[in-house]
Amino acid sequence: MKHWIHSVFRKLLGAVLVLAVMAALPTGWLYDLWAGTGTEQGQEPGAGVELIRCQEDIEAFFLSQAPATVPGGELTACPLARLRDVGQEGVHARSRHGVRRSVYVSEYVTADYPIPTWQRLLQGAIGGFYNRYYLMELGDNSWLCVYFDDYLTLTGTEEYPVGYVRYTTTEERRMLNQMAEDTDVSSAYVLDMYRHGKVSWMLDIGLRLAVCVVAAVIMWGIKKAVSKCRPSTRGE
Repeated sequence: MKHWIHSVFRKLLGAVLVLAVMAALPTGWLYDLWAGTGTEQGQEPGAGVELIRCQEDIEAFFLSQAPATVPGGELTACPLARLRDVGQEGVHARSRHGVRRSVYVSEYVTADYPIPTWQRLLQGAIGGFYNRYYLMELGDNSWLCVYFDDYLTLTGTEEYPVGYVRYTTTEERRMLNQMAEDTDVSSAYVLDMYRHGKVSWMLDIGLRLAVCVVAAVIMWGIKKAVSKCRPSTRGE
């Protein structure tokens, strides 16, 4: 029985470590600890940041290029994710056992719409390197495409970061045109609340691995302490 419990515990620990590497936890929010409060992209909203409450507000904020945020509402996951660090896009050469291979990293990862369960799980698994888009419902029952660090959907938030309304890219527009068949969303604009350039992807991987190592050392220490406290059964 005890062996079974220890086996389950080790598997759970392994799952937690994999989550730390793949889902960028807790490193996602670590980068935002020093974001501060103000009107810069990705910061917590300061006094000069107004809310986008309805569809009519979107174009006005785009034309004025004023900082904006949203009051929060129902979220719908979009079938599109984008690299957190776009500098990672492109061909990367790797050598293994003397064999040189090239790996292409795409800026976007697309899914079918509506998103099948297996593709939703896949997007979640690669979430450490990619950031998903969402539709947020506004006060007039219309929808707005928003892009923020999606760890916020895991930890929960009552206040979304500062963002700026911009034109959509080709991939974003194609995705929104699909979703516009079922929702009242404009395919021309996206509220970008993500603080770009937080950290390079190479440093990001290093930090995640460091988190895994620290977690493994802590759990190993706990296991060792428990084993010392366990009464010996030798000689019985």
